[in-house]
Amino acid sequence: MGQRTTHSKLLFNNGILPENYFPPIIIGYNIKTPENMGNIIRLADNVGCQEVFFITDNKNQRESKIKKTASSSFNSVKWSFCDIMELQSEIPKDYIWIGVETSSDSKNIFSSDLPQKVAVVVGNEINGIDSKILDMCEKIVHIPLVGNNTSMNVSHALAVAIFEWQRRQLKG
Repeated sequence: MGQRTTHSKLLFNNGILPENYFPPIIIGYNIKTPENMGNIIRLADNVGCQEVFFITDNKNQRESKIKKTASSSFNSVKWSFCDIMELQSEIPKDYIWIGVETSSDSKNIFSSDLPQKVAVVVGNEINGIDSKILDMCEKIVHIPLVGNNTSMNVSHALAVAIFEWQRRQLKG
């Protein structure tokens, strides 16, 4: 267990969000490519995310590549590398963990209830979310794919999931 490394201090809030908008938290499990990490940080900024956590044993990611992909969001979103023990203490107790993963018990995201206070978990580019992390999720959702290719890039899957969540929050 290493020391948690945190980047950035600013959180998105431009004053136009409804009072009952609770910024989501994003958790990336064992994301391998710094470009995907940068894309995740950028998406987090798009939806006013509270914080991004990258669960990883390799805290020596190429920060320059993360920064290049995240662009201006690199310094606009609070994000950090951590291990699972550190993460558990950081997520507020009233936030519901939702895994975005195709599994035997996952539900279609478009017909699933998505709570206001959510921690969205996405997984490794090859193996997805580890079963230990999935067991911590109160809900597992998948994005229905009807084409020949039945997988998505992790940042694309997060974009679909997080904007579906945001659409529902802003609609109400």
